[in-house]
Amino acid sequence: MNLKIYPILNCLKGEITAPGSKSYSHRAFIAASLADGISIIKNPLLKGDLAFTIDILKLLGVKILKKTENTYIVKRDKGSYRPLKKAFDCGNSGTTIRIFSALSLIIEGGLSLKGEFLRLQRPILPLLNSLQQLGAEFKLSSKKLKIKRSNEDCNKIKIQGDLSSQFITALLILCPLLKCKNSDFIEIESSLPLVSKPFIEITLDVLEEFGINIQANFETGKFYITNEQNYRSQSYEIPGDISSAANIIAAAVISKKPSSVIINNLTEKNKQGDKKIIEILQRMGANIKVENLKKRIIINGDLEKYPLKGIEVDCTDIPDLFPILSVIGAFAEGKTILYNASNLRLKETDRISTMTRELNKMGVRVIEENDKLTIFRCNMLKGSTINHNNDHRIAMACTIAALNADSSSHIQKSEIVKDSYPSFFEDLKELGVNIEVVYS
Repeated sequence: MNLKIYPILNCLKGEITAPGSKSYSHRAFIAASLADGISIIKNPLLKGDLAFTIDILKLLGVKILKKTENTYIVKRDKGSYRPLKKAFDCGNSGTTIRIFSALSLIIEGGLSLKGEFLRLQRPILPLLNSLQQLGAEFKLSSKKLKIKRSNEDCNKIKIQGDLSSQFITALLILCPLLKCKNSDFIEIESSLPLVSKPFIEITLDVLEEFGINIQANFETGKFYITNEQNYRSQSYEIPGDISSAANIIAAAVISKKPSSVIINNLTEKNKQGDKKIIEILQRMGANIKVENLKKRIIINGDLEKYPLKGIEVDCTDIPDLFPILSVIGAFAEGKTILYNASNLRLKETDRISTMTRELNKMGVRVIEENDKLTIFRCNMLKGSTINHNNDHRIAMACTIAALNADSSSHIQKSEIVKDSYPSFFEDLKELGVNIEVVYS
């Protein structure tokens, strides 16, 4: 769907509800599918990348049934996943393809996986090499990955920790289930420094709730997992996704008119690393209040009353905030420096170069380096045609930038935002943004 986005003429005002966390939803559905008995998942995200995870679970014999509007029942049909003979298309969902590459080791005959992820040659080989230490054999091309377990040996795993946290997440989900003829535990050692550490903490948080015991030492990068554990069925509530809500928070913060926005279903009481957006914006001068007991955030935005100042931000643990922080930097006095960001070149797109291109089109001066982006204040952004390179977070961030441009902007294939925030454009309209569908 093609949309026309008009600059804000008045204030942003209203109350919305953040969607369920994409990261927690992936992990909770998979953990529930590995448990005996019935699990209840409340407030999950189901669209976008999650649709790939849900679809493959159903093909593997897992029942996922809607109980109420925001509650789902998860029950595995048999004692284990059933074989899947055809190749499953994972699209560009890195979480789906990486976790199920690992889980192929507990499926008779393994799995064949395909999708845009492989065509783009996004990183997966370090994970596959580590799975060989657990008895896996694989064939990999740009069109398909075939992987299965050929023996029950379990050796110590050494894996890159500076490329993708999902490598470790996949191993942590798999290893408690494995039978190992030569050991009763598995040791994972990750190279330091770890990137996106909070996503590993999310994994550990979910696994603990589903009865899995893992000893983790982030200082040494080592994880110890006892073999042949059992996942426990569970009633589990997914927290609101602050990564997605960060875009709405930013829209209010950079508003040139007095704005008041309340976002429900958000709290700092979970492992999401992107909750750091609140601290970052407060350091920059924004007026944000967090009410954890009420699970809501209140933003009073007005650039004249609450001007922002540029700061330096370490992006090691917050890769999903990079696009929207790039936009916020264009409205902050002086310069904003986003550093330790080299792994962002391996996401859905090269987020550093893509944000450089899109901000340049809007008249923002930036300096791109290998692992860094420096953004300078821009007095007035230009309307543009947004090219998000099929990256949902860039699509949302550039939309927020367009709200403060000197003329209307256009975005094609706007449905990409459903990967993490299905109601993004509807919520903006609810707050007073003028967005139109373009049919020509």
